[in-house]
Amino acid sequence: GCRHILLVNDSFFLPTEYSWAMKEKLWPSIVRITHENQISTRNLIEDITDKVNEKFVTEVIIQNTNEISKRAAAALWRTLDTNEMKLCNQTNIQSYNSLMETLSSLLNEDILTWGQQKMAISLLRLLLQKHVPIPSLCIKTFVDFLVHDNIELRECATKAIAALCRLQKPPGIYVEKTLNITNDHCHPGDRDDNLWITINDYKPPETQIEWEKTCFLDKSYHGYYCWPKIIKYSMNKRERYTQNNMPEQVTILYDHFVDKNFIIQVIQLMIFDDEEDDVAEFNKTRFFMFKGLFHNFGLAFLDNFMEQLYVLIHEKTTEKHERSNRVAAEIVAGIIAGSKYWTLE
Repeated sequence: GCRHILLVNDSFFLPTEYSWAMKEKLWPSIVRITHENQISTRNLIEDITDKVNEKFVTEVIIQNTNEISKRAAAALWRTLDTNEMKLCNQTNIQSYNSLMETLSSLLNEDILTWGQQKMAISLLRLLLQKHVPIPSLCIKTFVDFLVHDNIELRECATKAIAALCRLQKPPGIYVEKTLNITNDHCHPGDRDDNLWITINDYKPPETQIEWEKTCFLDKSYHGYYCWPKIIKYSMNKRERYTQNNMPEQVTILYDHFVDKNFIIQVIQLMIFDDEEDDVAEFNKTRFFMFKGLFHNFGLAFLDNFMEQLYVLIHEKTTEKHERSNRVAAEIVAGIIAGSKYWTLE
């Protein structure tokens, strides 16, 4: 009966309503529901999970309300106490961390069926966000599930690692440039004043300093009609994690992917995954994962991956040849895309 209550109203779906304290209790309870033999019960649980995946939107954990909103709220209701907002944020953070760790523990305790594990890891992946540090246990769980026996759990883990790489991406360095271009008449198209953003007379930089100073403007509309007074662009330079400068959450990824045996196991499972699908195509999720790894860690994993690339492209077995080349293509594409901010040295 309680399961039907969760699905009864399309306009109010309790599992995705804004309350981290409620999610902290409800989501693990949904995962723990025993998958009984009755087909109707299993379908009901799957419907709840599918609806959570469909309707859940990452919600604010730390409320950062501006003064105008606070004054408007006080006029409508009452003035907030000095520490009321702070206590609310602390409660949200505690509930969020508790929920993440509970779901991770359920996955690691090996007490769930594969269906419950799939539900737990899909819910866990939905909770990834950048405003609060993600618990280390959660990250370790995702990495460990890259080599899980179940193909669907490996796919969920791959999506999670791709998302984690994006969340852990070091910040870019942006520069503002004042343009002293005067053009009284608007002539759309190629002109003398906008040829510098094309390949006209482009000479590749030969030193790292020249490379960092080169402006690559990805706003194709700038200069087509007219120019803004100030443009903002990303420098060809970005901070990168090193062994001496690496948060704990990032270290978990580094320690696993620097291990050659782990990489071999991951790649072999990817080849096996493609075997299950006769019409498997280029897997963009795996591409994004490789891109994120090489973007964040630079050359740290390159030697191990190059060694495996050589094995993949020289695969002679007929059954594995196409799948090996496909995985190799995903890795190479990830290296190329992730090398955007590598130094010339």
